[in-house]
Amino acid sequence: MQCIFCKSDSKNSKSVEHVIPETLGSKKIVLPKGFVCDKCNNYFSLKVEKPILNHESIRNIRAWYQIPNKKGKMPTVSGLIAKENIGILMKLYKKGKLEINPEKENQRNSLEKQLENIYNGKDFSPFIYKLDIYPPQKEMSRFLAKMALEFLTYRFLSNESMIDFIINSSHYDTIRNFIRIGKAPEKWPYSIRRIFPIETQMEHPESGELVMFGFGYDLFLNHRKETYFVFLFYGVEFVINLGGPSIKGYEEWLELINNISPIIERNGARLVEENDGTKQTYVIRGGNDLNKGRMFNRNLIEKYFA
Repeated sequence: MQCIFCKSDSKNSKSVEHVIPETLGSKKIVLPKGFVCDKCNNYFSLKVEKPILNHESIRNIRAWYQIPNKKGKMPTVSGLIAKENIGILMKLYKKGKLEINPEKENQRNSLEKQLENIYNGKDFSPFIYKLDIYPPQKEMSRFLAKMALEFLTYRFLSNESMIDFIINSSHYDTIRNFIRIGKAPEKWPYSIRRIFPIETQMEHPESGELVMFGFGYDLFLNHRKETYFVFLFYGVEFVINLGGPSIKGYEEWLELINNISPIIERNGARLVEENDGTKQTYVIRGGNDLNKGRMFNRNLIEKYFA
């Protein structure tokens, strides 16, 4: 058995690999032991995943929606006391305990005064927490590329010849090397856009109950038969090309299909704006039908090459 990244012998590797990190709430999409060697697994955890998972914009989302890391610990939310310009860190523990600390220790007295005003019902400056997603470009590129190659492998776990092609063909060497060492090319562009509000819910695929739409992912072919990986995180869609450092083909694809999402409308779902008389909500209705996505791809490719 070979590692899909460094191609070294990995039959004695001890770790499974979560394609979507556990820290983002994923438990099910896992590559068995040996597909990623322990050395690569440890390196990626520290150098590829950690810079993104600990970045303020991602960490705030994780903390706000109570997504623990794989050890069960909750991250802190970074915020600001507006008028006082005091940076604060807020952490909510499982038992309901709320802890608020200043980012700078010399501002602790000012923070405690604000908290005292809240407790006594006096005027106080509002606390602002930014829930937006703006990860660093290169770090996010490597993070997306890693998930993309792993998910491609996951899709073909039962196809030995395809796994052999993924590992030993030079076709994926460029993205493989970019993931491993972050060079050649220096940059790997990706598409980023918000496609629905952060508080959007979805129908649970089993119970049908409404739950938060946290994340989603898929592979798809565009009209030029290029393979793309799409990762959707709290309404922000990221798309990266597995074949090379360009997203021009994806931008063309968006124009051809009126800017629909490859993970929502392409697979038969839709964004619905609803109002129950008290508040306005957004819900993703309809199932995630991969067969509809494949037929969408086939029809578009046939039409494009007709």
